[in-house]
Amino acid sequence: MIKNCLKKGIKFIAIFTVITTMFFLVQGTYAVGADFYITDVEPTVVTPGETTTLNITLKNLGTGYAAYLRAVLDPDDVSPISAVGETKKYINTVEAAGETNYFGVVNQGKKIDVSYPIEVDDSAAAGTYNVPLKLVWENQIREEQTETLYISMAVTGTPRLVISGVNTSPSRIYADSEFTLTVDIENIGTGKAKSVETKLTFPSEFSGERTAFPGTIERDTRATTTYDLKVSKEAESGGYDFGLFVSFIDEDGTEYLIEKNFSVYVSERGDIDLEIAGLDTSPGKIVPGSDFTLSIQIENIGTQDAKAVKAEVALPPEFTGKRTSFVGSLKEDDTSTAIFDLAVLKDAKPGQYESAITFYYLDEKGKGFADRKEFSLDIAPPEKKSPVSSIVVGLLIVIVAVYLLRRRRESEI
Repeated sequence: MIKNCLKKGIKFIAIFTVITTMFFLVQGTYAVGADFYITDVEPTVVTPGETTTLNITLKNLGTGYAAYLRAVLDPDDVSPISAVGETKKYINTVEAAGETNYFGVVNQGKKIDVSYPIEVDDSAAAGTYNVPLKLVWENQIREEQTETLYISMAVTGTPRLVISGVNTSPSRIYADSEFTLTVDIENIGTGKAKSVETKLTFPSEFSGERTAFPGTIERDTRATTTYDLKVSKEAESGGYDFGLFVSFIDEDGTEYLIEKNFSVYVSERGDIDLEIAGLDTSPGKIVPGSDFTLSIQIENIGTQDAKAVKAEVALPPEFTGKRTSFVGSLKEDDTSTAIFDLAVLKDAKPGQYESAITFYYLDEKGKGFADRKEFSLDIAPPEKKSPVSSIVVGLLIVIVAVYLLRRRRESEI
């Protein structure tokens, strides 16, 4: 009888052990059964600087429920999309978990909605970002569970190109001249502009380059395009209408075209005014019977360049020598020197002699001009020999002569 009781006890313990083990296995499996998936997200496309509401739908596709579910958006701030205000959300539902008495749970197969006011960083680069959503809950045996889901969101911007500057080099342009037109194009939008191409239009008085290819212009950057142009000789002074057409596409392939109109001004050529800026001779003092060099500094104080400048002096008959000097081109506000090798006649009388210089030159259109300017030259009296000096020289000659005569007599004796 005792033996039978022992057998029954052992059998009971074995059955109890098996049942208990199975119970805990079932409990363990059931406890980690919640498994969340994202089933819907709105919006999925945002732009830099945008503020909106992010709506997320989650569904528990696991084998169990989740209690006291909390959600945290981008806890480590790894994306340019940030929640406005609190990033942590407590998910409060009134559904009971099966036959339990727990509230604030998400049953198996249950959908829940989470909303966040969000803002996109102004400097966010275009692209696709995986925004993490961290979920934290308690399972049936009050163990904390975590899961991180990723929300795929695209940041896409719209390029906006503007003409930020138009310049010419040189700043003043004239008829029959070449210049470089520089146009700055700036992207003040929120996305990159790709395949940027420019086309320049201008009147018939101009010729030269019309197209440029800046390529890609990133947001908040600038591209500079240049065009080498020429103004015709027949162009009148005044403003001329130019146009610039800029075509480009955004990252989605959408095409854009902008137009900018501006004026290019052709300046009126001013007068050429050649003046004597200085005059000197070498040596500084000229006397009858001497050679000297006359240097005349010429300055163009006009508002147009003088070309093929030649200077010719008109001198009284007391002067001889080279009377023409070739200077070349003389730019506006520039100075050059005309040089003349001259001589004064021996019988020239001391005094002031009125003279003149004539400038022959061409303007930038090839028209010839001649300007005459007057100046004076001074002939100084020749240096007079001192009487004392003459007597000394005479005495020296007499002394030398007497000495030589005495030596001669001594040699004869």
